[in-house]
Amino acid sequence: MKVRLVDIPPEGLQATFTDTAARPQDLGEQVESIGTPPRASVWLQRRGEAVAARGSYAAEVTLSCSRCLAPYCLGLAGEVEWAFRPQPEDQPEDLRLTGDDLEVIFYRDGELDLAQALRDEVNLALPMAPLCRGDCPGLCPVCGRALQPGQACCRQKTMDPRWAELAKLKT
Repeated sequence: MKVRLVDIPPEGLQATFTDTAARPQDLGEQVESIGTPPRASVWLQRRGEAVAARGSYAAEVTLSCSRCLAPYCLGLAGEVEWAFRPQPEDQPEDLRLTGDDLEVIFYRDGELDLAQALRDEVNLALPMAPLCRGDCPGLCPVCGRALQPGQACCRQKTMDPRWAELAKLKT
């Protein structure tokens, strides 16, 4: 959803939208599919050429567990606080960003891209190493089957032959 700067009245503007055009790769490389498209409701307040946005978002995506590779659904929801400023026209070659600049979303041609800001927000909310559950045992390193809690697998039955002599010392 794009909002033109001139369409934001002095008293502010409520923007509620769903990003149905978002593709899984737009939200993050670990996203396999989108269950519920990202949606947001934000209050836009204009201060000259700067715009402040506050509100909330929600989405549901399918990820692959980083241990057992099984797909699982993850619901995301949170608060957003965005600051939009116009893109500087003359950027030097060696532009240095300050901490404040990293919290700003730059816009061009007097148009705010709320959908892209929402996609970035969802991407940042995704876990770096997705887990289907906290105690996921993962895959068997020998046969590759998904391990089940409390069940034996070939991992316990097979010993690396390089350690066989040391195992004899243990008994």
